[in-house]
Amino acid sequence: MDFGTDSARGILVNPYTGEILSKSISYFKRWAQGLYCDPSKDQYRQHPLDYMEAIDEVFAGLFQSIDPDLIKDVVAIGTNTTGSTPVAIDEHCQPLALLDGFKDNPNAMFILWKDHSAIQEADEINALAKRWPIDYTLYSGGIYSSEWFWSKILYTNRRDAQIKERAFTWVEQSDWIPTYLTGTQKPADIKRNRCAAGHKAMWNENHGGLPSSEFLCSLDPSFYHLVNRFYTTTYTSDEVFGKISPYFVEKYGFHPETIITVGAIDAHHGAVGSGSAPYALVKVIGTSTCDMLVVPQGDNPPLVEGICGQVDGSIDPGMIGFEAGQSAFGDIYNWFRKFLLKPVHGILGERLTMEQKQLLEEEVFGYLTKEASALPVTEEDMVFTDYYNGRRTPDADFTKEAAAYGFTLATQAGHVFKALVESTAFGSRAIIDRFREFNIPIKTVIATGGIPNKSPYVVQVLADVLGCAIQVVDSDQTCALGSAIFAAVVGGAYRNIEDAKTVMAAQVAHTYEPDRTKQRIYDILYKRYRALTNL
Repeated sequence: MDFGTDSARGILVNPYTGEILSKSISYFKRWAQGLYCDPSKDQYRQHPLDYMEAIDEVFAGLFQSIDPDLIKDVVAIGTNTTGSTPVAIDEHCQPLALLDGFKDNPNAMFILWKDHSAIQEADEINALAKRWPIDYTLYSGGIYSSEWFWSKILYTNRRDAQIKERAFTWVEQSDWIPTYLTGTQKPADIKRNRCAAGHKAMWNENHGGLPSSEFLCSLDPSFYHLVNRFYTTTYTSDEVFGKISPYFVEKYGFHPETIITVGAIDAHHGAVGSGSAPYALVKVIGTSTCDMLVVPQGDNPPLVEGICGQVDGSIDPGMIGFEAGQSAFGDIYNWFRKFLLKPVHGILGERLTMEQKQLLEEEVFGYLTKEASALPVTEEDMVFTDYYNGRRTPDADFTKEAAAYGFTLATQAGHVFKALVESTAFGSRAIIDRFREFNIPIKTVIATGGIPNKSPYVVQVLADVLGCAIQVVDSDQTCALGSAIFAAVVGGAYRNIEDAKTVMAAQVAHTYEPDRTKQRIYDILYKRYRALTNL
């Protein structure tokens, strides 16, 4: 099961053949209505009921055409979620939004990965880390982010005394979903996944686990009652979290011994589902991007400045898992679509039929792509940056805003869309350049997610800008597939992840080769992009 920003998706897989027997999707209803969110404040919250209802709908959808007796043959369930998406829980592992008095309090809900309201708190964490005897940001690229665990807890503690007093502890969404599926009721029994802990909470064995109690309490006194309620041990996704809750056994007919695996962040499982291999950069491309890379431990990779993190076992067990990414990718294209269509809806209003509204929504990208792809690539082209939601990597800075150069009276919508697509490709190149600056080669680039499967134009521009081939895999559910691969190993179908990937991982469906003529021009435009970004 894969819990994304807008929906939860499930796949039922035969591990011995890799055949996907059924798929199911459930959209988060409160989230779709925009509830509990305020984009003007960078506030994005999700109610736990959205996840609980989605789990029921996904299970119902997966099994509606399956022989009920076969449900008992489900051996293991793997899960992944967005991150960092933490929530305050009580002493029984209940998110506070499920309790009386907190049901409509956004601070009692999951604080979504894209919530950037804690910029000031992140700045304070970074400042203290640089003064502290141990720099806890070393394995997080040297910069702690407002998107992450401690920043969001501190932000909430300072602004909501009721949450601060009622919270027994905090958990990531990727830990709470297995907690809920197993019916775990003691916070001490939650098996925290190393993926989220290492990349978002600064957990690392080399400095004794999480940041020390002294560090957190020096950061802010509001941590005093929490510091002994976190964790010291972390687990990888090839380990058992627990057995499925009796609630799901009774409702759907699962075998009571069905295993729930340790969770992880979606993009990390997406890398595994895409067939991750040493020095292959897996770009999980959707509303944002997560760029995943694994390097063998024996290669002793250096600490890479300005990325999201490098954690032993966070992607493939036995490998160092690197994470980078862009805080906006598809979101930028969607912003432009709304920018164009809002005046149309505002002027025509009810004169637009539902069919016409749907046609506009569905066809605008096709129109823009046709216009943009027909334009030549020249040294005089306009250049955008991709910081519409701040900058994730390299060098996290969510105060950054997008910039553009080169508008004229001849500029049309197709020119702007072309420049926006190129900006996202330039952002991808900046990430690869950072790895190469630290002598980490990128031997292969693999693209997965919604955009690579829908827009050949975007992927071709990416290949032209990067100057290398882009391999697009044949699955649109690689994150869920990665979770299924871990479930297959934990369930005993395979000895290890590598064996499971040979049968179950997605295969390359299409390879986009770079246009060398365009690449040389993009080299020039990329320098202009770098000048605009001050990288």
